[in-house]
Amino acid sequence: MSGIKKFEGNWKEAKATIEKEIDRVWFEEPTEIQKIRWGVIDSGAGTREQSFTVLVHLEAYMMLVGADVMYRFLKVSQYEDMQLATMNRLTREFLTGTFNVFEFMTDLGLTNMHEIGQMYSDALDTLETKEQYVELTGTMMTYVIRMHRWIHFIFPWNLGVAFPHRLPAEVQAISKLVKAL
Repeated sequence: MSGIKKFEGNWKEAKATIEKEIDRVWFEEPTEIQKIRWGVIDSGAGTREQSFTVLVHLEAYMMLVGADVMYRFLKVSQYEDMQLATMNRLTREFLTGTFNVFEFMTDLGLTNMHEIGQMYSDALDTLETKEQYVELTGTMMTYVIRMHRWIHFIFPWNLGVAFPHRLPAEVQAISKLVKAL
């Protein structure tokens, strides 16, 4: 169970709040992203006092949650035989159930993601139609994807040169060198 207070509003209020967050982060790099970029992680997350693993986890989780999982929820919600109650249950199970991805993202420095995610999850109870589900989930997906774009932008992709692909012949050559020692 989340330590965040249960959202008591309706889905339209939740959607409006998420839309304000989208507007806040759309053009200007948010403060929480700036802090992550500079290695300031309030929770202390990061292996051995470094923030690289925070960026790796945020890059992977946000891409997966936004562009993959939430998109699939929207797609599956269009199936004629899919009921709203089932969509809500699946959504919660994947996002806030056994492992709360929004809480994890907050631990990684996205300071209000847990609160926004919990509000989204709680607002599912107020939906009456799958069309409303699509509106609310589409808005949340947009927010997660936009935050992912900021993480993607600040990720130190240049470090990849330290991990080049190897050809099988190169691996065999090093193997022969090691055996010769």
